Amino acid sequence: HARPKTLAQSQPKQGAGALVGMACARLAPQLRPCLLSSGRRLASLRCSQHRDYHVAIVGSGPAAFYTAKYLFKNAGAEAKQVPMHVDMFERLPVPFGLVRFGVAPDHPEVKNVINDFGDVARTPGFRFFGNVEIGASVPLSLLRKQYDAVVVAIGAQGERTLGVPGEELAGVYGAPEFVKWYNSHPDHAALEPRGPGEAAAVIGQGNVALDIARILARSPKELHGTDICPRALARIGEWQQQCLRTIHVVGRRGFVQAAFTNKELRELDTYDDVLTIVDPKELALCRNPASEAELEKSRMKKRSVDILERMAANFAQRETTSKRIVWLRFLSSPSAILPDSQGTGVGAVRIERTELRGEPGRQTAAKASSGESEEIPCGLIVRSVGFDLTPLEGLPLDPKSRRVPHVNGRVSEAEGEDQHSSLYVAGWVKRGPTGIIATNLADAQETAARAFVDLKQKESGSHADPAVVEAALASAGVRPVSFEGWRKIEAEELRRGAAQGKAAEKLTDVAEMLRIAAS
Repeated sequence: HARPKTLAQSQPKQGAGALVGMACARLAPQLRPCLLSSGRRLASLRCSQHRDYHVAIVGSGPAAFYTAKYLFKNAGAEAKQVPMHVDMFERLPVPFGLVRFGVAPDHPEVKNVINDFGDVARTPGFRFFGNVEIGASVPLSLLRKQYDAVVVAIGAQGERTLGVPGEELAGVYGAPEFVKWYNSHPDHAALEPRGPGEAAAVIGQGNVALDIARILARSPKELHGTDICPRALARIGEWQQQCLRTIHVVGRRGFVQAAFTNKELRELDTYDDVLTIVDPKELALCRNPASEAELEKSRMKKRSVDILERMAANFAQRETTSKRIVWLRFLSSPSAILPDSQGTGVGAVRIERTELRGEPGRQTAAKASSGESEEIPCGLIVRSVGFDLTPLEGLPLDPKSRRVPHVNGRVSEAEGEDQHSSLYVAGWVKRGPTGIIATNLADAQETAARAFVDLKQKESGSHADPAVVEAALASAGVRPVSFEGWRKIEAEELRRGAAQGKAAEKLTDVAEMLRIAAS
């Protein structure tokens, strides 16, 4: 029997294209659902190709890196992993913000968090743009036009002042500039602080105040191996050799309300050449009934009592010891800074006794009814009473509260504004200048989560074009430093430090940083 003819054999000879067309025509009804399904999948694929998210982060401190970390983590956790691109912009050629310039040089373990930040920087899709100042190199509005979302994490660059007469005298410095001076910040490396004479005063009751007091009191030999600025260390050493003997740490509230941690407090009592003291009478005044109620609810503060009582036991040695003294003063508020005999520099600070008033947890320090006051001779005063936010064009800032209005990290903006992309905040610029490095973790998680939810809800996909920003930087003559360029700077700092028997020797010249990064 003859075999049945195939489709090709039963038709006149035709080209292959015609045969395929005829077969598709016959099968069209059966294929139509599959074709429609494939079309939908193709459309979805095309859409997803435009769903790459491009986020700009302004700032490179802990809040910035943690936000980037959780943006990548959220994108990777999706059932269909979403490509995430994060461009981080930093004013200086070097990253890490207050971890580099705020953490005390004798606390290197706190800086280990930089290793985590390095892992973030190695994530595919991350780019670092150092030496780019948003607001000067390019405006914030340009980022909002060319990115799907913009996160501002610039910290708090300003500071609060005492608001007392004489604060303008030579020898009065803010904690931000003083700390950045001995931490080799390029903006403050040329600072020449006035010598304190026999005594210096640090105004404040937080960890920063204790850091400053400790750096002023510790032996330069003990600090040599750290990454402290060599010029600053030499200067402090000169002060100690001349006659610096006492560092007063002055706070208007009691020890129960003070912001410093037990770790920082305990550390002051561990050096052979430093004697930390507290007036026993002052310590007793701190324990009014309301403070006792607060103390009862705080395990940490309870533990501080033993430390402070040891310091109070040292008080009797203040006139006979040969050690440098750190004197913790509570319930004392500066009312005036007095000039020296020339009338241009600091000669003393007048402090007035305060007393706590109010319910437990809501006490405030007010001038004591006794009217007691004292003048402390000193030639150097460092105020450490808090940081403050500074305006950034395009970022709303409430002039009264000094806070950026936001909901879960998304900035609240007036209706009708031309909003090309959503604006977010993280870190100090979000919650105010409070907390430690680890506080930024939950803060950044919240902002990253809110930003990612908003990104997924964008119906039109991404229309970001970061190349426009790069072109604007090039047109402005800005030379961005990549993370690889920063690694070159870091390697040189480590090399110079090793040659001097130090952990590192930080560079302070921006031009030199740029040359090394480009090498």
